[in-house]
Amino acid sequence: MDKETDIAARNSADHQIQFTSGRTIYVEALLGGRWVGRYWSANGRSNWAYELWQHDAFQLEIDHAILAAGWRWISGVEVAVTDRGARHFVVEISNAARPVCVRMHTLLDGTPVLTRWLEITNNGDEPMALTKVYPWSSLLKAHAGHRHFPPDGLDGAFNLGFFSESDWGYEGWFNWKPLSTGSTIVECGKGQGFDDPFFIVNNRARGEFLIGHLAWPANWRMEFDCQEGVNADYERRWGPLRSSAQDFLNFKLGPSADAPQRIIAPRETIETPAVHLGLVSGDLDVAVQAMHDHLRRFVLPSVSSDSTCRIQFLVPGDQGYLERGGYAFDENTAAEANDPNQRIFDEAAVRECIDIAESIGAELFTLDAGWWDEQGDWFPSPSRFPRGLEPLVEYAHQKGLRFGMYGEIERAYGKGCKIVKEHPDWIGPSGILNLTRPEVAEYVESELVRLIEGYELDLFRLDYNPLFTYEGPTTHRDGFIENNYWRYYSAFYTIFDRIRKRYPNLILQQCAVGGARNDLGVVSRFHEAYLTDVLWLPHVLQNYSGLTMGLPPEIIVTAFGACREGIGYPENFDTLLRCIFTLGTPLIFAGMVGPSREGLTRERRSDFLRYAKLYREFIRPVLPMCKMYHHAPVSARGGVTSSGWFAVEYASTDRSKAWATIAKIGKCESDTYLFIPKGLHRGKTYTVTYDSTGESATADGLRLVQDGIPIRLESIASSELLIFVEQ
Repeated sequence: MDKETDIAARNSADHQIQFTSGRTIYVEALLGGRWVGRYWSANGRSNWAYELWQHDAFQLEIDHAILAAGWRWISGVEVAVTDRGARHFVVEISNAARPVCVRMHTLLDGTPVLTRWLEITNNGDEPMALTKVYPWSSLLKAHAGHRHFPPDGLDGAFNLGFFSESDWGYEGWFNWKPLSTGSTIVECGKGQGFDDPFFIVNNRARGEFLIGHLAWPANWRMEFDCQEGVNADYERRWGPLRSSAQDFLNFKLGPSADAPQRIIAPRETIETPAVHLGLVSGDLDVAVQAMHDHLRRFVLPSVSSDSTCRIQFLVPGDQGYLERGGYAFDENTAAEANDPNQRIFDEAAVRECIDIAESIGAELFTLDAGWWDEQGDWFPSPSRFPRGLEPLVEYAHQKGLRFGMYGEIERAYGKGCKIVKEHPDWIGPSGILNLTRPEVAEYVESELVRLIEGYELDLFRLDYNPLFTYEGPTTHRDGFIENNYWRYYSAFYTIFDRIRKRYPNLILQQCAVGGARNDLGVVSRFHEAYLTDVLWLPHVLQNYSGLTMGLPPEIIVTAFGACREGIGYPENFDTLLRCIFTLGTPLIFAGMVGPSREGLTRERRSDFLRYAKLYREFIRPVLPMCKMYHHAPVSARGGVTSSGWFAVEYASTDRSKAWATIAKIGKCESDTYLFIPKGLHRGKTYTVTYDSTGESATADGLRLVQDGIPIRLESIASSELLIFVEQ
C-alpha cells in the first residue's frame, strides 16, 4: 500500500491494540471485562498514559439484556489482506454471562477512515434474540481550555452535520446543528433509506472532523451525547481553573427496530452492518475527500473503465412526461389526454428515441418504466411490443449505443400479474416480495438473470417504490417475533453480490424512489446511484450539494427535468446542460429533447454535442478520482438552504485540470459571486475559460486563489462553468 497502516497488539492483561491508518490512530483494550475505546488522534501522535479514556467500543443487547461487562479475551489476529489491499484484524471475545461470542473486524486501508463490523455467534443450545446492536460507539474530547477561547465565538465545541429530512425528494438534505449538553438523536423510522445514515461532527475546539457512514438501508439510529466535564489531570496539577473545562461527546450508531432485529439460532453466526468512521484533522473538504478516497479505493464496486460514467439517455422517464404531453401506455389513455402530441409508448416511439439519443451524443440507451403490462411480470407488452424487445436492443447496438433496462424486481402488484395469482403468499405489504423466503429470493435472482442475458444488458436500473414501509413485516420464528429487514437485506445483498460476480461488465444502477437507498450497504453493491426524483431547480442542486458530502460525484447519476407547474424556476437550458454534464454521470430525459429527431433544432442538438464532447474529453477522465470542493450552499458553516448560490469545484489529483459549476439558485444580496478556487496549485499558471462566452484568460494560481474570480449572474437559474487547464 502507498499509505501507512500499522496494527500494534500489546501482549498484556488489557490486550491493548493500536490501529494506525494514515495519520489516524485509534486504540482499544479490554478493561474490567469491557471492550473499550481508549484514544483517538487525527494527526498521527500517539497517546500519553493520562490521555487515555474508557468508553464501550460497541453495544450489544441480547433478549433485551445489555451485555456490557463480562467479556473475556479469546484471540486477536491479523487475517489475510483483502483483495483491494486493506489490512484486516479480528478480535474475538466471549461473554461470561451469556453464550455469546463477538468477533470485531477492523479494516485499515491507509485512508483516515476505518471500517468496523461485528460477527455475533450464539454458542448456546437455545435461540436468542438480537434486540439492539451498535457496531461502533466511541468518544471525542474537546481540548482543555476551549471555553476560555470559544472557537468561532460560539458556545460549545461540537457541531453535527447530518441529513435532516427523511422524506421523498429530500435525499442529501444536509444541515448543521450545534450540539448542546445532553442527548441528540438522529434516526430514520420510515423503513426505506430516504436518508443515508451519514454524519459529520465538527470538533471546533480541535480543528477536527469525525465523518462516518452506517452501511444499512432500513431503520437506523444515531445518538450523540454531549457532556460538560473537567480535565482531572489539569485539576491535579494546577487546581480548579476555568480553562480546565473539557467537553466530551459520546456517540453510537446502528440499525434499529421495535421487534428483535434477528433471531440467532444455536451455533449460528450473523454479521452486523459495517460502520465506516474516520477522524480527520483539517478543513471540511479534507474530511470529505478522505471519505471519497476510502469509498473509491476500498468500498465501491469496481467495473471496467470502459463501462463507467457513460452518457445515458432515458425513455420515457417518469418525471412528468407521461402526464404532460409525453407518452401513454395505451390508446384509451392517449384519447383521454385530448392532446395531439400524446404518443403511445411502443416500438416505434422507442426507435425514434434511440435515433434521438444517438444524434445528441449519448452512449447508453435505457428503456425506463412501462415496457410491460403487469407490474411484476417482466415481459414486454404484447400489444405495444409485439416483436418483443430484441429488435430494439439490436437497433440500439447498430447505432453504437449500449442498452439498459429498468425494473422494480422486488415487487409484484399488477392485477393480472402471474406471480400475484400463483404465489400470493410470496407477497407482503405494498407488493414487496418476501426475500426472507429462499424460494422467493431464488425467483427474483432468476428473473434478473433472464433479463440480463435475454436482452444482453449493459445496465440494469433497479427501482423500489413502496414509499414508507416503517417497521415493515415481521415473522414468528423460534418463539420470537422477528423484524424482517435484517434477513431481507441479507438476501438482497447476496443476490446482487452474485449478479456482479457473474456479470462483471454490467453496470448496476439503483434508483429507489429516485434517491433512497444511498447508504453504503446498497451503494457498495451498485455502480451508480440516481440522485433524486425531484428534478427541478433549485431543489436538485441542493440535494446534490448535500449528498456528495458522503458519496463521490462520479457515482451520482444527475438528471434534470423542466420544472413542474408552480414549482421551481423556469427552465434555463444552458444551466441544465452544464449541470447534467459536469456534476456526475449524465442522464438525459427524453422530455428534454422532444418527441422526434426531426423536431430537434440544429442549435439545440449542437449544444448537446458540445457538452457531450466536453464531458468525454475533459471531465470524465478526471471525475473518477477528482478532489471535490464544496463552496455553496453546503459548506463548513451552512447547510442546503444557507445560500442562494450553488458552487462546486473539482480538480485532478495533480491539480493540472479543474472545473467549477456555479449557479444562482435563490435570493442573493448581490448578483456577483466571488469564486475562490481551492483545488489549484499556487505555483502553476492556468488558462481559465468561461463557458458562457467561450472567452479565455491566463492567470497564475496564486492570484486566482488569493483574489478569486467574480461571477455575475443576474437571474435565478443562470449559471457559469469555469474550466482551468495548466499551461
